[in-house]
Amino acid sequence: MFTAGPHPLHVDIDLSTKCNLRCRFCHLSHFEPKEWTQISLEQFAELEPVLSRAKSITLFSKYEPLTCRDFVPIFERIATFGAETYFSTNGILLTDEVIDALVGRLTFLTVSVTGFTRETYARHMGQDRLDTVRDNLARLNAAKAARGTDLPKLRVSTVGMQETVDDLTMAVDFARDFAMAEGVQVTYLKAHGPEMVADMPLADPARFAASAAKAAEYAASLGIKFDLQGGTIDEIEAATAALGHKMCDMPWRRLSLQPNGDVYPCPLSYQPVGNFFEERLEDIWTGPRLAAFRAGVNDPENMNPDCRDCSHCRHRSVLKPQANDFSTAETYVGGMRRK
Repeated sequence: MFTAGPHPLHVDIDLSTKCNLRCRFCHLSHFEPKEWTQISLEQFAELEPVLSRAKSITLFSKYEPLTCRDFVPIFERIATFGAETYFSTNGILLTDEVIDALVGRLTFLTVSVTGFTRETYARHMGQDRLDTVRDNLARLNAAKAARGTDLPKLRVSTVGMQETVDDLTMAVDFARDFAMAEGVQVTYLKAHGPEMVADMPLADPARFAASAAKAAEYAASLGIKFDLQGGTIDEIEAATAALGHKMCDMPWRRLSLQPNGDVYPCPLSYQPVGNFFEERLEDIWTGPRLAAFRAGVNDPENMNPDCRDCSHCRHRSVLKPQANDFSTAETYVGGMRRK
């Protein structure tokens, strides 16, 4: 079994609970965060004793990190830690100031794009901003070239659903156009509203798998990475058959933080195990609530409800409705509630 070290090796932290888009497939189109808030540079400084020892730091789990007013000074502080750094963004708020801070220092940057024409982007992402994203990425790459660096390494993430699965080759072209060293990541759709249920991969898994395989073959022909998050449908089903989800070590190596101070053992947990405004992060890491959660992660006889229905990085089935269909749920991860 897994053993926790003296501090988390990985920390993900949402700097804000806001987003500048309302994508039709996103949880934020249907659920509200527990609080509308963001973290300040002063509040962030309280976390440095733990963050400065982490091997990797992710500035993202559920929201758009660039909506945080103090994003740039917070990132500049993080860049001094020497950790691997990453976040995902829709790319619209990649201003010159942000680009200047990131180039040569951020390790990985994922840009979320679903819909690769102006019309389909506007339909899925909620605004006609694809040209803005493309312009911002061009400026980012120009800044990388000017500084002679390959950082941040880029990837495009797109939501795989029945309506978009035949467009995945366009995602490959997008990755090629912007020299994305990490290629394409396809995330499997989870339905947060009833209008999205028919679009889930489980609605027609054979069609989804065939189209995804075609896109993967096309990507390989161009030498571009192509990743179905967690594996193909068949690979995920095989890996989750015995336990109900993949063997998970996340609560032994990571913490997930929210800007209101809530601390979660995983980005997709429903209940916090502490609050860093009320107690030291080090004490939460070694405390009884997190220990109790760890005991229910991989035990099929005593499994946490969060773990039974987990879909983080596809630790659980793509084909089982209870791990994919949240269209009638009144609550969602991180204390979110139905609008």
